[in-house]
Amino acid sequence: MQERVIFKSRSLPYLLVAPQIIITLIFFLWPAAQALYQSFLIEDAFGFSSEFVWFENYQMLFEDPYYIDAFLRTGLFSLAVAGLSMSFALVLAGFADRVIKGALIYRTFLIWPYAVAPALAGALWVFMFDPTLGIWTYFLKFVGVDLNYK
Repeated sequence: MQERVIFKSRSLPYLLVAPQIIITLIFFLWPAAQALYQSFLIEDAFGFSSEFVWFENYQMLFEDPYYIDAFLRTGLFSLAVAGLSMSFALVLAGFADRVIKGALIYRTFLIWPYAVAPALAGALWVFMFDPTLGIWTYFLKFVGVDLNYK
């Protein structure tokens, strides 16, 4: 039986969620709203002047047969990729859930990329900053900075 979490302060849950809401507002909703507003404008090449044209941009866009064709192809491609990848993932999840011989090895290989990626990234950083053969150390020596942190 699960117990329900009860906060002593009524404002604590809102304070805990506030950073994510602020990040969402600043980095997702504000740029989206600004892009939507600018889609109703015609601006000169340098951005010094703009004219509010309402839906003329959209009217020109949807009258263009090349845009409609590209839009339909993109939609079809997106649906195909999402459908194929989700069905493939569903089949793999079904295999992972079965009780068969070698299931432990299968599950290990299924989780393997999550373990290998951070280790590989760490190894790449070590090689890039190595004092003897690293590309960043070479670049710093090229610009006159002698860095040996070992």
